[in-house]
Amino acid sequence: MSSKSLKETDSRIKIDRLLRESGWDIEDMTQILTEEPASDGRADYILLDSRSRPLAVIEAKKFSINPNLAQDQAKAYAKSIDAPFIFLSNGQTIFFWDYKNSASRQVDSFFTKEDLERRNILAKQIKPLEEIPIPDKFFYFNKSIEVRPYQKEAIQSVDRSISKGKRRMLIEMATGTGKTLTIGIMLKRLFEAGIIQKVLFLVDRKNLAEQAKESLAEYLKGYEPKVWYGGKPKELGRIVIGTLPTISSQLERFSPGHFDIVITDECHRSIYNLYRDLLNHFDALHVGLTATPNLGHYEYINDKEKKLVRNTYEFYDCWNHASQVGESTFAYDMVNGIKDGFLAKYDIYLAKTRITVQGVSYEGVDYKPTDLERKITIRSRNKLMVEEFRLHENQRGGNHFRKTLVFAVTKNHAAQLKEHFDVVFAEFKGDYARIITSDTPDSDQILADFKKQEFPICLISVGMLDTGVDAPTVENIVMMRPTASAILYQQIRGRGSRLAPQIDKTSFLIYDFVDNASRFNDPMLANAIPGEKMLPADFTKQVDEERKRKPFDFIIVPEDKLSDEITSRETIKIGPEGMAIDKKVYADKFVETIKTMENQPIFQKIIDDKVLEDNEVQALAEKLNSPDYYFNEENLQEVYKQPTGSILDFIKSALGKYKFPTKQERVENAYSSWLRQKNFSADQTKLLVQLRDRFVAGDSEITAEDFIKPPFSDQGGISYAVALFGEDKLKDVINEMNETVLL
Repeated sequence: MSSKSLKETDSRIKIDRLLRESGWDIEDMTQILTEEPASDGRADYILLDSRSRPLAVIEAKKFSINPNLAQDQAKAYAKSIDAPFIFLSNGQTIFFWDYKNSASRQVDSFFTKEDLERRNILAKQIKPLEEIPIPDKFFYFNKSIEVRPYQKEAIQSVDRSISKGKRRMLIEMATGTGKTLTIGIMLKRLFEAGIIQKVLFLVDRKNLAEQAKESLAEYLKGYEPKVWYGGKPKELGRIVIGTLPTISSQLERFSPGHFDIVITDECHRSIYNLYRDLLNHFDALHVGLTATPNLGHYEYINDKEKKLVRNTYEFYDCWNHASQVGESTFAYDMVNGIKDGFLAKYDIYLAKTRITVQGVSYEGVDYKPTDLERKITIRSRNKLMVEEFRLHENQRGGNHFRKTLVFAVTKNHAAQLKEHFDVVFAEFKGDYARIITSDTPDSDQILADFKKQEFPICLISVGMLDTGVDAPTVENIVMMRPTASAILYQQIRGRGSRLAPQIDKTSFLIYDFVDNASRFNDPMLANAIPGEKMLPADFTKQVDEERKRKPFDFIIVPEDKLSDEITSRETIKIGPEGMAIDKKVYADKFVETIKTMENQPIFQKIIDDKVLEDNEVQALAEKLNSPDYYFNEENLQEVYKQPTGSILDFIKSALGKYKFPTKQERVENAYSSWLRQKNFSADQTKLLVQLRDRFVAGDSEITAEDFIKPPFSDQGGISYAVALFGEDKLKDVINEMNETVLL
């Protein structure tokens, strides 16, 4: 046997393994034929359907050959035996080719027989989308709803993209413009056209999954949208709504061909980290949804955010490399929504305190404004802002207390603000404001009461309410958290943008106590304040600043020690154009609780490695998150520092049936995967390994400060690193490691 054929034999050994992993029995001649005579030679593999008819040809090449070079040969084979699909592989890379309908594209693995058969049936039933009308109106929760012009335009834009063969599309629609309902209309037409049969709708939190299910189930009656909480349910339904962590943790369940379309809500958050691999796994139509428009008109944007925006456009094939701008499939922003009368207009009440603007000197230490609530908290300042809020609300008048969202810096900051709201609004006996953070056990109920009941009137949030909260009656947004993120600013602002006819709401007010509006040069300001450009500091200067830092204790300054005062008040008219969880106690209590339940039948199924039904997993999750326990997936992920753990994973861990990967294992796996995509020199790789090891040892992220410490200081420090990479590339690589590798 020649060395050439030996090398191809090596690749076939890998191909055999990959086929087995995809559910094919390579020794069953009713499933797979090998070396079958075909046009101009022999077909390496022929995959057969359930009736032993050719379903796909696999053309195998040796490792050193790009398998895509064998297209002509494979196509001749496939056409001669009437096989609808082709796989091209060298054992390391796999291309899938639906040669009658599209170009070949790289995939993670071979498809299952079921997925190939289903796609073959679908391909024979497709109708032109133009034959299926977009409705003008429909009934939705017993109300007649008119489809808005921009929603029709969004759907038509997707139609055009699909007809041109595009498989990735990005839809930008401002908060409150009905993204989910627009997607519902789009999906129903794709179902009716025979283009899709199975849908994956991805969100990043469970409450958003339930919210999406409620909307889609009402419009897509008969298509059974189901939320997947974990486990391995026997039947998922035609529309699966899942959280990114849940789907990512069980990705091996699905072949790349399992879903026909993947909808990703707030897609800009999914491009980095391990979730990019999740999205790339599925060979499907991909539609990204985001309320965050192109950031090009903002001047105050850091490099990291610019890169995030660009990567989002690139993933959805919407980045124009010639003009260096994003060109989404469809965009409808807040400016147009207000101008067209579909979104609430808004004004900004800008109130600045002396300490907020100037910082403060306390006990011989100077604190900058950016240190507030991170190194030092001034109780008098926080109380003053709450008092100013009440004063202005009283001056505005009205016949009701306005629903309000307050955005705080930290959980400690939120807790202190709650104290001040209780004092300033004393007549409500503590019911005026509630805290809602990732540690708030009954956050779903608090949010439901806020939306439907009289109390609470105000929610104080840290990182929980900036996206996905559908609360049209919110009339006040209170910014007490400064941010350098244009994306976060827009998301917070969008919480008040929905109209609420039931309370005659056509506008809302932003109370800006931290000057966010002028920082981002809000494009809707009638008299725009020039935006401050926050360009990244020179890397070597950043090192000098890090070197001067000293360890600090968090300082709480009592109200009688320092006073503050409002130094400026301005109403900017806009034109048309909780309680902290003790993590160790919480973790110990969780293990103790699971141990007391292990004799129950459902826990016996888990112990015996039996598959739970989806309703069993959901009932178990609800029981653990009841007022008796308050154990839920998000809290457990934070406590155990396992970002992809499902509720079943944590239960199995408590029962000794599962061991989570260590931080080192997670980082090293992510690092290895990332490095394989790069082309670094040996010296560059050595330095990056050392950076990775610092993170594993305890660093929360890679910063400039790392280069003034061993082993880097012994190797020439920042100068050596810059010499290896160049300053701009070094910054890019470190940003990418922080976002992609260091989970």
